[in-house]
Amino acid sequence: MRVMCLILLVLLPVSAVGLVSEGRPGVPYFNHVLFLDTKVVENGEVSWISLGYGDPAGDALVCNNTIDVFRGRELFSEIPEKSWVLVDYELQSILVQEGFFGDADVVRVVACGDVEACCDLRDRLNADDRERARRARAPRPGETRPAGLGDIAERLEVGRNLVRVARCRGCHSIEGFGAGHAPSLSWKRFKYEQGWLERFLKQPYRMRPAMTELMMLDYTSANAQPALTEPEVEAVAEFLNRVAWTKSPADRFRNEPFASYDCYDCHTRLYREEPLEFVPTPVPQPIRERLDASGAWQLCFACHSFGDHRQLSAAPGGSPNALAIDLLLAIEKLEANYFVNFVRDPGYLQPGAKMPRLGFSDSQLEEIRALVLEVKQAIAKGGLRPVHNHYRMEKRSGPGGPGLNFPSPAAPPP
Repeated sequence: MRVMCLILLVLLPVSAVGLVSEGRPGVPYFNHVLFLDTKVVENGEVSWISLGYGDPAGDALVCNNTIDVFRGRELFSEIPEKSWVLVDYELQSILVQEGFFGDADVVRVVACGDVEACCDLRDRLNADDRERARRARAPRPGETRPAGLGDIAERLEVGRNLVRVARCRGCHSIEGFGAGHAPSLSWKRFKYEQGWLERFLKQPYRMRPAMTELMMLDYTSANAQPALTEPEVEAVAEFLNRVAWTKSPADRFRNEPFASYDCYDCHTRLYREEPLEFVPTPVPQPIRERLDASGAWQLCFACHSFGDHRQLSAAPGGSPNALAIDLLLAIEKLEANYFVNFVRDPGYLQPGAKMPRLGFSDSQLEEIRALVLEVKQAIAKGGLRPVHNHYRMEKRSGPGGPGLNFPSPAAPPP
């Protein structure tokens, strides 16, 4: 029996809990022999594909490596579950933890019967000059960063412990477990614009117009309990950016008693003492016109606001879901591909997401992407300046017990 494991050319330290490779995502892989382990079909459409490196029911060597398919699931529509396949794909994200698991965009699939037939076909293709030329023409990322798996393990462990100290799971779900009072911090793929998460954690601001009882506290104040320094906040941001996946963490973190933190009651009590009015961002006229002409964006406005162009009073019923973010602030926050992929399939990128899958067509998704890029360009050039409604809200102790410190709200940009 041929060995089916993919060899990872990295040295993993013994203490590594979960390491994200930055060197592989976006790089094309060709003619990989994989096992179609899980295939889920809903309403006649393939909604989930999971590929492995061995057949758990057979005698093939089974590695603890799995790949979930995001784009290209329709290519498996005629291939039965528990089949061996030859696959071309681009790995988009990967977490190394007792093997690895990741997700990929598949561009070609060939069903080839059993594992021996797949291996023979792979070997023939790899020796074929036309196949080599095809592979040489495939686009590759213009720049790849070094994986750096060895030197980030300690920093990730620091970040994970700081998440525990700050009791983030008292409101958020992280790595698949925690409370559900605030948006989940478990997702797949690269999510945030560079530096956004660090800036937000250092000075949180209100992003959800309808969420009137809860807001992120400021943990960087010296009076906050607990208080985090800026380097500690940066360690938390690095941890969340790299390892905020759905897989459960090490056993010693499973029993973290987040349910007893009572974070929700405290956060909501503090916020109610002095609510922060949501101030929408002025939207330039050209973007207003694009929004009004787009059927896809009009569908989004059933739940979401968009600056001062579409506010709560204009939504059906006047009260969208409290977790519905202002879409202009979401565009500023999220990397463009993540934004579009989330709209395409919210539950895949963020399990448990409240937003339903709306079934946008490819043309509608391109319509959404075009405006996302236009808004990002307007922000970068200074023609659109998002309003951040923030003040220092902190849990602190003093003569009168826990309370708040409220500097004046930030003024809207000129």
